[in-house]
Amino acid sequence: MNMFSENICVLSCGETGGGARSRRYVGLYTGPYFDPAAPNNITAQLGTHAYLPCKVRQLSNKSVSWIRRRDAHILTVDRFTFIADERFQAFLVEATDTWTLQVKYVQARDAGVYECQVGTEPKMSHFVQLNVVVPKIEIVGESDLYVKAGSTVSLKCVITQALEEPAYIFWYHNDERVLNYDRSLVEIRMERLAPDTTIGNLIIYNPRREDSGNYSCSPSNLDSASVVLHVLSGEQPAAMQHGNSAPAPSALPLLVALPLLLNTLPTLGTMSVVFRAAPRPERVLTLFALALLIQLQCHDDDTPK
Repeated sequence: MNMFSENICVLSCGETGGGARSRRYVGLYTGPYFDPAAPNNITAQLGTHAYLPCKVRQLSNKSVSWIRRRDAHILTVDRFTFIADERFQAFLVEATDTWTLQVKYVQARDAGVYECQVGTEPKMSHFVQLNVVVPKIEIVGESDLYVKAGSTVSLKCVITQALEEPAYIFWYHNDERVLNYDRSLVEIRMERLAPDTTIGNLIIYNPRREDSGNYSCSPSNLDSASVVLHVLSGEQPAAMQHGNSAPAPSALPLLVALPLLLNTLPTLGTMSVVFRAAPRPERVLTLFALALLIQLQCHDDDTPK
């Protein structure tokens, strides 16, 4: 045995009672060990694939298991999967001695601690924290959008807090996908503005009443956001175009005038003039006031002098 093999390693030989040669490790580690440089904190975006590494040196013939800590569920043992959820799978990258747990189409509930366990005695464990980033998706503006027929409509879908740019953004009108074959009618755009922000645009030229309905933007592997479009054929009040009801006129002038009316004996002609002069939303209040005047007048006439 040369000096190189003695120092680096690995074997030291001696005779046993039976004449067979025995082996023993003389290095720092005498069996499997986890590579201390392996990452133990992994971040993945909702809907993407996550890869949790477990780098084990000198594994020999020991088995490697992945366990989900929150419910102690055994996910995999070596290459075999022990969970009905087919999104979980383990595989070995031999060149790096790494057993990797793959989690496909990551969901928010997948976040948590996962344990890589080696079947030694006692067992050895390496823990990996999985963090799941959930992007924010919204269509700019009110949930109800009112536009005039023939005008140009621009719907803007903003995706923020996204680690990865979506491969596509589909638009749907009442659950039917919007296609931009004729760009004189519809145009679809997508732009990456920042490392974590993507904007998708749906532009509708010369919309008609048939274009009214629910519009939703649906990025790849993410949730969707929706808006309801109302295409109006006639002129509408400005407040309605913003999805708000027109406020009722103030009843303050009538209330101010009521004390003066109480000191006046109303005739049928007077009541008719007051009623016609009142704005429509105030006519109920006007009728109430006139009825009150009549009752007070009748009460005053019945009072003994």
